[in-house]
Amino acid sequence: MKKFSKIRPGNKDPKDEVLYSGAGGDLIKYDDWNVFKNKDCIICIPILIELNQIILRWEYVPTYKYVDGTEYHITSVAGGIERGESPKEALIRELEEEAGLVIRPDYEIEDMRPLFSNKGQTGKLYPFILPLNERDYQEVIAKGDGSKAEKLSKSVKIDIKKLNSIVAADIYTEYMLMKVREYLNL
Repeated sequence: MKKFSKIRPGNKDPKDEVLYSGAGGDLIKYDDWNVFKNKDCIICIPILIELNQIILRWEYVPTYKYVDGTEYHITSVAGGIERGESPKEALIRELEEEAGLVIRPDYEIEDMRPLFSNKGQTGKLYPFILPLNERDYQEVIAKGDGSKAEKLSKSVKIDIKKLNSIVAADIYTEYMLMKVREYLNL
C-alpha cells in the first residue's frame, strides 16, 4: 500500500477553503487557522517477552535524511490507517509489513489513548505497546509496502538491557520507548 495514499472518506467538506491539496492531505483554512487534514496513524513497539527484546526499525527516512544527511534512523513500527481500517486492523497490517510479525487472531490488543500529532494537523496517533509471548505471533518475511524507503529499511530486535542507550530519531519513538520503560518498570 502506498504511504499517504488517500484521505479517509468524510474528510473533505465542501465548505472547506482548500489552500493546497496533495497526496498526503489537504491544507485548509478553518476558523482563521491553517489546518492540515491528514491520515490517522498507528505506532507500536512489540515486546518479545521470552526473548527479552523489543522490535524497532532501522529505517531509511527521506524526510530525516533531507534535514540531517543521515541515511538511517531508529524509529518505531508505524504507518497510516488506510481507508476503512480500524487502528487495530492497521496495527496488524503494519506489524506484518514492517516487522514480519503475524499476530494470533485471538490476541487481545490493548488500546492506549490516541493523541493528536500537533496543533496544525487533524491526524491522530494511535500508540500500542504489544507484549508478545511466543504463542502470540508467527514470524514471516516483512514484505513492506513497496516503497523505496521500506525496501531500504528493516526491523531489528534489541535486547531490553540496551533500552536506555537507544537514540530515537523522532519524538514519537522516544514517547513509545518511555511507555515501554513504564510498562517494564525500568
